[in-house]
Amino acid sequence: MVRGAESQFQPKANGIRWLTLLFCIGSGTTLLGQDPCADLQDRIAATYDFKPANLSKEEQKVKAAAMDKFWQSVQANPARDLPCLVKALRDTNADPWFRFDGSALLVKLDPSPASKALQVRHWARADLDDVDLRIWVQTLALRATEDFDIAEGVQRWIQYPKARYFLPEHGAVEVNRAMGAMFLLGCMEESRALSALTNILAGTNHPLRAFALGTLFTLATPESIAASRQFDLASFPKELRLSFSNALAKPPRLAPRKGAPKITREEYVKAFEAGSTGNWAPFDRLVIRVPDGEKDAVVVLNRQDLPLLRKVRRLRLAHCNQHALSYYRDFTAIIFTLLDSDAASN
Repeated sequence: MVRGAESQFQPKANGIRWLTLLFCIGSGTTLLGQDPCADLQDRIAATYDFKPANLSKEEQKVKAAAMDKFWQSVQANPARDLPCLVKALRDTNADPWFRFDGSALLVKLDPSPASKALQVRHWARADLDDVDLRIWVQTLALRATEDFDIAEGVQRWIQYPKARYFLPEHGAVEVNRAMGAMFLLGCMEESRALSALTNILAGTNHPLRAFALGTLFTLATPESIAASRQFDLASFPKELRLSFSNALAKPPRLAPRKGAPKITREEYVKAFEAGSTGNWAPFDRLVIRVPDGEKDAVVVLNRQDLPLLRKVRRLRLAHCNQHALSYYRDFTAIIFTLLDSDAASN
């Protein structure tokens, strides 16, 4: 339809032409019977006609260039192509690799909750042989911090036989199945992570059952602590039962600094709030200024700070490297110490 031509189609007494227009609009076609998304569908079919894992490195380069061209064409005309891209991604018969790559394009053009939910669904169901595992884990971990349910993706990672990748810029650290699962589960909102871990523990032969038991406790919420204490350990080896019982009896706690704190509560809260928006500079400055600042945190922070602490713990872990894991452990120890102090005061 040409803008400004609407006056030609005002309702008539018989309503025939008006109803025809409504039918065409409702069915997604023009008055000439043309699908406005046909052009994009043709470009999708011409571009996504392969499975990455089946291609040689040279063939992958050729297809990568074709995908770049597709992305550029959609980015050049989002008003025309974005609705059609969404329609194509919702097609249950769409090419699996297009669903993966196309949903990433969608989020770049339209980072709305609806777009990200579609991406989470498609990425969780992707063939992991085809994807860059590092980008896959980091992206789903980030979505978890945005309160999307990535439980399906967690299961996909855990069940994948080749679940490992390396971090070259971090000393070639290997991210194995357990570490990758920790990135994903630790970035989830704690109640969702608790549910996912409970499902893992329900399977008596699950490969990460021992990992799930320890992670369940380190969520450090009243619900996860209660679930850990109520869990029947009979099916676990004696050594693991003893280790877990000791952890329950003596959760990680931090000794407060002797003398006046070097960091105030106001400084911590400001740094955490900045970090929750993606600005970690204030927090990093505190770490440089006072490397053992956790000794101050357990003194100056209190129960009302726990939700912010847990949020920052999840967000910091979304960096998905060994340093992020170290921060996660530190935050967990702070949380346990505050919970213990709160229990003692009551």
